[in-house]
Amino acid sequence: MNRTSPFLLVLHKLRMLALHLMIVLVWGMIFTACQHDQPLVQDPWSITKVDSTQFVREHHFWKGFNFLVTDSMALSSALPGEVGSIFVRDSTWVIDDDPLVVVNLASVPNDSIDSMWVMVAKDPQTLGWVRRSELHQCAVPDNTISRCIHAFSDVRLLVLLCSLSAALLLFFIQRLRHARIQIVHFNDIQSFYPTLLCIVVSGSAVLYGALQQFAPEVWEEFYYHPTLNLFAREPLSLRIFIISLWTMLIVGIAVVDDLRKQPGVVDGVAYLAALSGVCMVLYLFFTLSVHLYIGYPLLLGYWVFALRRHFFHNSTRFRCGHCGNALHHVGKCPYCGAVNE
Repeated sequence: MNRTSPFLLVLHKLRMLALHLMIVLVWGMIFTACQHDQPLVQDPWSITKVDSTQFVREHHFWKGFNFLVTDSMALSSALPGEVGSIFVRDSTWVIDDDPLVVVNLASVPNDSIDSMWVMVAKDPQTLGWVRRSELHQCAVPDNTISRCIHAFSDVRLLVLLCSLSAALLLFFIQRLRHARIQIVHFNDIQSFYPTLLCIVVSGSAVLYGALQQFAPEVWEEFYYHPTLNLFAREPLSLRIFIISLWTMLIVGIAVVDDLRKQPGVVDGVAYLAALSGVCMVLYLFFTLSVHLYIGYPLLLGYWVFALRRHFFHNSTRFRCGHCGNALHHVGKCPYCGAVNE
């Protein structure tokens, strides 16, 4: 009977232990190689999800909202805090009149400029991230009313309109001194509609400035979701503003129709141009003056002046049969000398 030597038995156990260790080592190397490398430095930025209800209430838009670019801006390919995006970030530029749609939103609380970032896309190949404040500055909601509001709020356009309106007004004042042209408040036509139009425009301008100053959230909501529906569920101040816009349009049509029926109008086109210039000056003046708190008493004073000029100076019962100018009584015309009986 053969017996195994104790030395051989120990050697066999050592071989089996070495084999097990090699198997464990190989499997450990395989699993280690399959793991992804993690950044060794802790990311100083933190990215959190966005509460849709709170964001819509504060910023008035959400995913799927459409914008139109008004000034060139860069779209970042990555958010702050993503690997490789803190120091080097590729950018894609969008230019004027490019349409954009909101794809995603993210909150970066540690961003000192703006904690809210928005992903927008022009097309499937052109998309990226931009701060919400920069998007608000360089893009406008893609609808006609919002684009009109943005155009009339543009500082450069306001300066241009001020210059053109002042030049137009000075031109007609100069013509008025030499040729006695007809203009609202001074040698006006026999109609109350031009005076009413100026009153409505000045009132709408004050209300427009007051909404921006005292109810910015209401105005911003109207800016992103405008409506001209008189029966929409809007705040009272905004509903009054919408009514004033419709009143302005209706009175403007009435002015044109009444001007066409006036027999003594020398030049209807020149009168409408002068009336447009006066309305533009009123809009610009009262919109800017209301922010200095002097627009409210000035509006009341202007209304008293406009009504007084119409009912005590421009409202006459007679007109000269020769030159068409207004006469307070029959007899010799003070403008052309013709005798009216």
